[in-house]
Amino acid sequence: MLVVALALAACKKAEPPPYQGKGRAIYRGPAREVIVAPDGGAIGWIADPVQAKEKGTNAPDHVYVGRATYVTGSGDPVTLGDGVATTTKVGTFFFSPTGDHVGALTEWSFARGEGTLVVGSTRGKGVRRVAPKVSFFAFSRDGKWLGYVSDGKLFVEPADGGQPVELTAEVATFEFSPDSQWVLARKRSVVGGQLMLARRDGADPARPLASRVNEYKWSPDGRRIAYTTRGEEGGSDLFVLDMNGTARRVGKGVPTFAFSPRGKHLAFIGDTSPKKQFGDLYVLVDGAEEAVKIGETVTEYAFSSDERRVAWLDGYRAEDRGGTLKWKNVRGEESHVLAHNVPSFVFSPDGENIAYIQRVLQPVFSIDLFLARLRGAEPEIFSIAKGVFGYSFSRDSQKLYLRTECVRSGRVCELYSVEVADPTNTVTKVAGRIHTYELDPVDESVVMLTYARVDGDNLDLGVAPADGSAGAIMLDRMVVPGAKLVGGTVPRIAYAVIERGREGVYVAEIPVFEAAAVAP
Repeated sequence: MLVVALALAACKKAEPPPYQGKGRAIYRGPAREVIVAPDGGAIGWIADPVQAKEKGTNAPDHVYVGRATYVTGSGDPVTLGDGVATTTKVGTFFFSPTGDHVGALTEWSFARGEGTLVVGSTRGKGVRRVAPKVSFFAFSRDGKWLGYVSDGKLFVEPADGGQPVELTAEVATFEFSPDSQWVLARKRSVVGGQLMLARRDGADPARPLASRVNEYKWSPDGRRIAYTTRGEEGGSDLFVLDMNGTARRVGKGVPTFAFSPRGKHLAFIGDTSPKKQFGDLYVLVDGAEEAVKIGETVTEYAFSSDERRVAWLDGYRAEDRGGTLKWKNVRGEESHVLAHNVPSFVFSPDGENIAYIQRVLQPVFSIDLFLARLRGAEPEIFSIAKGVFGYSFSRDSQKLYLRTECVRSGRVCELYSVEVADPTNTVTKVAGRIHTYELDPVDESVVMLTYARVDGDNLDLGVAPADGSAGAIMLDRMVVPGAKLVGGTVPRIAYAVIERGREGVYVAEIPVFEAAAVAP
């Protein structure tokens, strides 16, 4: 019998070793909502998440609540507090623009829309409880100041802690000026929705600018403020206030508006009404007294990053889900038509090119990608690929990346790139069977990849060289959507794993790639 038992034991297959991804665990346990500091110096997450108990309009099924946690370097995890929601209408958990601090609204109440604000330092200065009943908070652009609305009152104090200054009351939201010296605050609609302008230090009383305000924005250069108010005839009127002047109305029936990247110009959709769903496009050029209409029935528009050009979808038709793609020099007279039946477009970062997809109806329906090079007397237009689901330029504007040859309703695609200077002869396959892609924030030499699974919404995670010189390497499996590339001097990837027995937050270094003739 002993001999038989030994023989049977020998016939049994050896159990495979437990799966191990390539990442290093920085936290063990269930986690969601991974966030990273802009400088790459810290990583945060929601630990032990559970679905929110307040179901319905206050808390949809996809919202989780857990413990806000962060870590810097190789240190131990630091807890900010429990009861932090993963997704709400207002931000409840994020880093400051410089990455020196991280804030969280703990003990969040969906019914009241408020929680207790706690702020942690990523520079070793500890964690502090700031205030209760906070409905909104934000850091200044330089990261030195913290503003928050507690029990309706707007306070500002040093981000490291200090004596808070009360600026005004009955506040819904606010925004620091780009130079951090001023604060715009909109009061609650139930008390009139006034827009208030206050000095950050509270040296002077807050000054009312307008009532019944809907949206408001600082220009990126801080010289102007744009805001909409509910008009007497319905809809919203758009006003522009120069910091050294007075406000003037520049448009009516305005649902959206946007400054150019550096703040010189202002574009907006205007003339909407109950009888006119889609408005017309206007541009207020720097130094001009009045805005000029440049497009009709417009839904999408964008400035180039150098502010020299503006593009838009003209004559939008909801039934076709597209419009005519036009562009013009901001200070030029004529507009130029690039293509019809266009649902989306994007400028290259240098403003010299536009990539767009077009709904092609003949001989068979297809959504195709085109590249327009705007340099020269006439645009050069290149057909890039058919059946495209997603595209983007590299930061240096030298390459255009695209997802094509897709299956499973666009969840599984091939990733290619072309060189903008020679798109016809430089088609390169970067990776195959991917779901999403994202170029690293350091030098864009690496692309983070996710792969759609067939057993749920979670993903597998991989990485590949952005030039397609080697095959992709799988980093981990059963990853919660929302993996983040971490900046700094060397790119890394932070992500949460949901697989039983391996739950946790991981950080993966970029592995060494082996050259391959064809990327997978």
